Amino acid sequence: MNRRQLLAGIGVLGGGGAVVTSTGAFTSVEADRDVAVQVASDANAYLLLNTIGPNAPYTETSNGKLGIDLTEANATEAGGAGVNADAVTVFEELIEVGNQGTQEVDVSITPATLVETESGDVLLVLFVPQTEFPSTTLSTGGAETYSLVVAAYPGEVGTDADFDEAVTISGEAV
Repeated sequence: MNRRQLLAGIGVLGGGGAVVTSTGAFTSVEADRDVAVQVASDANAYLLLNTIGPNAPYTETSNGKLGIDLTEANATEAGGAGVNADAVTVFEELIEVGNQGTQEVDVSITPATLVETESGDVLLVLFVPQTEFPSTTLSTGGAETYSLVVAAYPGEVGTDADFDEAVTISGEAV
């Protein structure tokens, strides 16, 4: 047996012996710790959802959750009760999404586009961020402004096109 084989054999025996006799590590641990979680309104959560600008009256907050209402249920002081037929309506700077957390996040709204065509009408709603589309990256303390574009093209039914859908605004750590 040469010297290299002898040294390799001693190394293997030493390593195997350490595994058999244990290295002082542990197999499992159970430890009780306190966890505190508080639910906040959209305006105070880590992912801020807030109304801004002159179009804020088209939004509503219910139980701390932000919503957008473009129906006659949220008629404006001037008497408006919905968007125009055969037109594209833009609500600039409608909402703000902010990062009030501790790390950079990618923010997206899904679906970014809502389309209703089943009634013979075409109603399209599109969320448009001010900078990047369809998602944007927010640094800690950063915010993005979103506008809303609504295109309404009623068919033979007339001006009765409507829908009530939900969108998901998500922030994922980068």
